[in-house]
Amino acid sequence: MPHLSNLLNKLPMFQESRMVATGYGMWISWNGELNPAVVQTLQDYGGLQVEVDRDQALWFFFSSDVFLAAARLSVWAKFNALQLYAQLIPAKLLFSPKREITFSVEPSLMAQSVIVSDSCQILVHPKCRNDGRGLPGLTFKPEGTRSGLAPVEWASLMVDPRLPYQSSLGWYGVIKPLGNTMEKNFLEGWRAYAMEMKNLFERLKIKFLVQDSYLVFQVENLHMLRQWTREHLMHVDNLKATKREAYWPAVVAVTNKRGLNFNPDLPKKMALDWNQLVPDFPHMSFRSGYLLGRSFEVHDVNFSLDASSVDDWCKVTLTVDHSVESGMLPVQISKHLIAGSHDHCFYCGMRTHPSHQCPTRSLTKLVPKVWHELSKLNFDEFNKAFETIEQKLCTKDDAALTNIQASKEHDGVLLNAVYGVNQISQLRMMQHMWVCRGKDFAKGLNDVVPRDDNPVWSALAYVLSGDLIVADKELSNLGIRAPRDPMPRMLAGFVSMERGDYHKAMMMWKEAEILSGPMVKQAYCVFLQARLLEFTSQFQQASELYSRVLRMCPTMQDAQYRKSVCQVKIGFAEQAMSSLILLVEKTPHYFNRVLIDPEMERGHIQVLSALYGPWMEAESQVEKAVEKLEGLKKEVHEWFDEGNPFFVKSMKRIERMTAASDIKNYVSFMLILHGCHDLSKDLDRYVTKEAGELKKKFQNQRERLSYIREEAAWFPFPRALVEFNKNYNVCAANIKWALKTHFQVADIFKKAQTVAETEEKRLEKLENRLKFLKVVRDSTLFMLIMARTFFWVEVAFMCIVVVALPLSMFYGQQSGMEWATGLLFKEKWDIQKQLILGFSIFAIIVSCFRTVIVFDKVREKYFNKARGIA
Repeated sequence: MPHLSNLLNKLPMFQESRMVATGYGMWISWNGELNPAVVQTLQDYGGLQVEVDRDQALWFFFSSDVFLAAARLSVWAKFNALQLYAQLIPAKLLFSPKREITFSVEPSLMAQSVIVSDSCQILVHPKCRNDGRGLPGLTFKPEGTRSGLAPVEWASLMVDPRLPYQSSLGWYGVIKPLGNTMEKNFLEGWRAYAMEMKNLFERLKIKFLVQDSYLVFQVENLHMLRQWTREHLMHVDNLKATKREAYWPAVVAVTNKRGLNFNPDLPKKMALDWNQLVPDFPHMSFRSGYLLGRSFEVHDVNFSLDASSVDDWCKVTLTVDHSVESGMLPVQISKHLIAGSHDHCFYCGMRTHPSHQCPTRSLTKLVPKVWHELSKLNFDEFNKAFETIEQKLCTKDDAALTNIQASKEHDGVLLNAVYGVNQISQLRMMQHMWVCRGKDFAKGLNDVVPRDDNPVWSALAYVLSGDLIVADKELSNLGIRAPRDPMPRMLAGFVSMERGDYHKAMMMWKEAEILSGPMVKQAYCVFLQARLLEFTSQFQQASELYSRVLRMCPTMQDAQYRKSVCQVKIGFAEQAMSSLILLVEKTPHYFNRVLIDPEMERGHIQVLSALYGPWMEAESQVEKAVEKLEGLKKEVHEWFDEGNPFFVKSMKRIERMTAASDIKNYVSFMLILHGCHDLSKDLDRYVTKEAGELKKKFQNQRERLSYIREEAAWFPFPRALVEFNKNYNVCAANIKWALKTHFQVADIFKKAQTVAETEEKRLEKLENRLKFLKVVRDSTLFMLIMARTFFWVEVAFMCIVVVALPLSMFYGQQSGMEWATGLLFKEKWDIQKQLILGFSIFAIIVSCFRTVIVFDKVREKYFNKARGIA
């Protein structure tokens, strides 16, 4: 037995409803198989199937067409066997922020159950009958209360089978091209695209009117709307893929025909901001979007922060197989960050506040690290942070943004990143440029000097406090006193912009450009001029100035980014994505920047779809890179010991990349891909370098060993060199192995590193031992040379004593010298001993001096003689 509660229990439950639609519910039950004509009839009359079970279903109707649908079923049942029970009840359809749908009915209706009879029976709740009484051919027969049903006065629906009961549903649509109608490209592109659209209308038998700059068409029923929407989306995709010359971006809006006429003035009567529409995707009310069925998906357009209703505008895409939606990044930006009643803020791009009330005005420091922090968040954390921001901003607390911005949680990181998207146009960048002395934008921002005593800083204080009139007067005086100073002109441009005097702001920034010295500051002033043109919707002129900025300062990538944003704002989102993707490939942080930019809303679907390809490619490559990372980790272990500096550095890099592999973020993906590639190159480069250095090291060790061998060969006591020779032989064998081996195999390379360290220690030990051996050898040689010198000097002196003393005695006696006859004869032996002793001492001194003088020469003479050198 069908129970209504079974259907209601299957519906999702949620605390907060984003939209509530009041209408009519239809609970149907049947025996056996439900005839497909029933489902088709309910859909054609605007029925939305909310839930279905084996033998029952729950439908919702936004309008009184529910009575026409029931009448149509009743007439059809008179001529065809139809075992169907249908009940019309008052109901509400609730939509959650996540686009979930649930059904709300009176509590007394929830516990109903019914037994389906052999015929078609349609009962109407008493609260619904009044809405159907005015419809021709419909009457209500009281039935009273029934068992299993709610205790109310039910009535059976009686119909006149002679009436047609046509649905009141119908729509008018407009296709309006983007671009400048005076350009040649526009005329050619729109003509070809309009011809494609006319062919589609003719094929589908849809009425249309052709105007110079738009098409108007009429859709008679829901089936035709569903068919046209599907064919339009598929045809546009096909033109982009195979017939690009016939494609031109155009916005499409479809509205209920109630209260409107099918004529060329239709676009003027549609309450719609055409500049906010996304090209290619049909825009219609939520009511119409959900009636299209489950093969279509509905998206917000975020025109305002007001509470949404089913009559608000949305955009529609195909799902699953035929749409780029199946390849779209799952990022949902907070509505409070992209919608609002104001124009886009000059400073941050949001629409929730005017420029002179922007929260970024109070910020003084640049936040380049915020992009690194944002790269640590995956898409789930992105969306949760946006939900948190949305919940906090819904409280309408004036300090909510300030509190979020000061938070260290994910919502604070995300909001600071949103503020940082366009920080080059903010007052904090101007303050930084005042103290910046670098000549390059990318690297020169870090070259700053302390603040000077320029009075423009006091004028800035007036600006930050909101006293623009006083600031303007102060800046005018400063301009007179310092006619060559660009700083007052820069600030005066911001003051004029906030006061709405855009012409003066442009003139001030042009003067600042002329007065600025470094090219980077001139480029910055031109950037501000381009931003002002973009802010005032002069996108073509803004793009030209951004191009000029790039010529002046190629490293100012923000100019390239803003050029692409201008294209998105015009509606040429897909054309902008090629340059954006190149920018993302060059600087991966721009991927996240594109996702959260509040000024990208018009092309949000195209942006998320275009970035899906690079995302999926990066994600698939990361899976391979993680496997390669494990291989690199193993290689590093195989090639190096744990104490090696390269090993320690590589392990840190691998750990950082491994941690990033758990984060579903494009920047993290690029960190892994680039890091893995760089680590592989660094490993090869380091191994090659180390192998060369090892070869040189072993050659140096061989030379040192040869020197040790040559020096040790002159040691006069060979038996004392047993241990020395043993170490020498081991060292010589290892060095010989190393010099004959190639180090391109991990085990051999690692062994060579160990051998190099071991032999270095062994060589140091041999060299220390050699020092002792050289001392012993040189000391021995020194003593031998000195002994030989002493011997010959002593012999000479002895000869002198032996010959000179007798001669002295002889000639002294002959000459009659008393001392010779007395002293020499009497003290002859004592004198002789004294002379021998004195001459011996003198001989020792002479031998020492001579040995010191001739030692090196004699030693080299003996070594050369032994080596065979003449």
